[in-house]
Amino acid sequence: MHHPSTTSPDRTTREQTAWSSGESLMIVGAPGVGETTLAHQVILARLSLSDSVLDMPVAPSRRVLYLALDRYKQIARAMARSVGPEHEQRLRDGLAVWQGPLPASLDKEPDLLADLAAAHQADTIVIDSLKDAVSTLVDDALGVAYNNARQRAIRNGVEIMELHHQRKATEGAPRAQKPTLDRVYGSTWITSGAGSVLFVAGEAGDLAVTLHHLKTPTGEIGPLQVIHDHERGISTLDPALDPVAILRQRPDGLTVRELAMIQSGQNNPERSATEKARRTLDRLVRAGLAGKAEGTAGGTGGGQQARYRASVRHIGAVS
Repeated sequence: MHHPSTTSPDRTTREQTAWSSGESLMIVGAPGVGETTLAHQVILARLSLSDSVLDMPVAPSRRVLYLALDRYKQIARAMARSVGPEHEQRLRDGLAVWQGPLPASLDKEPDLLADLAAAHQADTIVIDSLKDAVSTLVDDALGVAYNNARQRAIRNGVEIMELHHQRKATEGAPRAQKPTLDRVYGSTWITSGAGSVLFVAGEAGDLAVTLHHLKTPTGEIGPLQVIHDHERGISTLDPALDPVAILRQRPDGLTVRELAMIQSGQNNPERSATEKARRTLDRLVRAGLAGKAEGTAGGTGGGQQARYRASVRHIGAVS
């Protein structure tokens, strides 16, 4: 699962990766902010029923084992929103669902996760959610034991996605403030063994949430402003803040500073916001999604900043 601006046949050279092969992906959030909705979209993409999630391409999987450990009827209803009769055969072949509690917690039986994958011939396991898979999440010894179970499955070639919850927000904490890894509930061993941690910030039922990349296998993705369509089970990037969409709406192009102003909402963006906008635009250029017209050095009339414009996409006529 990679950012589109860094697509490359070599996984190791991609600059932005949300889920790297051989390392688990954890999606964290409060109840009702859409982490399950995002996970279902990734599962369907792993089954080749879609090719991307939030504009990030997803590599196909042979067979996914979904551990629906709690609220499995609700989980089934949620997933059903996104599939039609034409998907039935692929789902039968490619998706196995475990409903209800496991025979033992993963910290007590560290081979269980790998054994479940082998029994269901699955190369991907989704754990929904960690609180139902481990005896307790706050004990460091059990956190180490769970990480052992996780790593044994990964060594057997199984990709793992985990859904997890956050600690309660501190009173008075600014809502716009970027969360940190200590907002993830439980022992630090839970996150230290994960390859990537995505945090969905918002309130229960919000249609618009922010996706933060708290732990990265490569470069940071986002923050991404995400819009959930709960009726269809689809999440999209907010076009008002998506750099590709912004460029397409600006035929004259944008400078780094102008993009930083739009994304930060500030007339005088901080240096960090400006540098982030520069990296974003340069990645779009390398991906072929944008072109760059170099600026000119200052003189008596002043210099001109480099301008970035969306690349022209050719649309074939359909007769």
